[in-house]
This record gives sequence, structure tokens and C-alpha cells, in this order.
Amino acid sequence: MTTAILIAEDEASIRELMDLILTQAGFDVSTAPDGKAALDLIKRSRFDLVLLDIHMPRMSGLDVLGAMGRLAYMPRVLMVTANTAAESVREAVGLGCSGYIAKPFAPAVLVARVHKALAAPAPLLLH
Repeated sequence: MTTAILIAEDEASIRELMDLILTQAGFDVSTAPDGKAALDLIKRSRFDLVLLDIHMPRMSGLDVLGAMGRLAYMPRVLMVTANTAAESVREAVGLGCSGYIAKPFAPAVLVARVHKALAAPAPLLLH
């Protein structure tokens, strides 16, 4: 069984690059162009890992992460962002994110962070 990953990224070139890198690394990748589309996919399908851009139209990555906490399951989440300000990182971790990947990133860093996130225990739901 392959590992299912969702990439939510509004910049098409970055989304396509991440898709290519992770598909070549052997993952089953789905993509979403904005936060609302990502949340809709998360409600319909099970993912082992979600990569969320913080700044997206229609719904930010932080808003998606908050909404995910109210669902029946919580996949692992990595935030992917150029915004590595301590406040945003703290907020994301408080909402259940297990880490972040700073843009720009090298392909090897992306794959390594994904493997590390997948090796960590899955988040617990408290409801």
C-alpha cells in the first residue's frame, strides 16, 4: 500500500514541483490549489500526510489545519511556507502540525522531511 500525500499550494509551479519530487520518491500524491479545495479533499479521502502552504486563497493553511482538528481523523501535517516567523510556527504547532518546510527548499530536504514526518506518531484526537 502506498503512502497518500496531499499537497495544498496555490503557486502552480511549486505545487507541480512538489508533486513531481514526491511522486518520483514513490508516494501517491494528490494536489489542491487552495485551502478550501484541500479541506474538501481531506473530508473525502484519507491521507497519511498533508503539506499545507500557510498563505493560500479562499482559506489559509492555518484555517485548514484548525478545521482538520474537528474531523474524525487527523493526518500528519507539515506546513510549507516562506513565512517562518515564530508566531506562525507556534500557531501551526498548537493546531497539530508536526513541523514545517521553508521555501525555497531542495528536493532532498522535502523528501527527508516527509519521511521524518511519516515516521512520527500520528496525531491524537481528543474528541
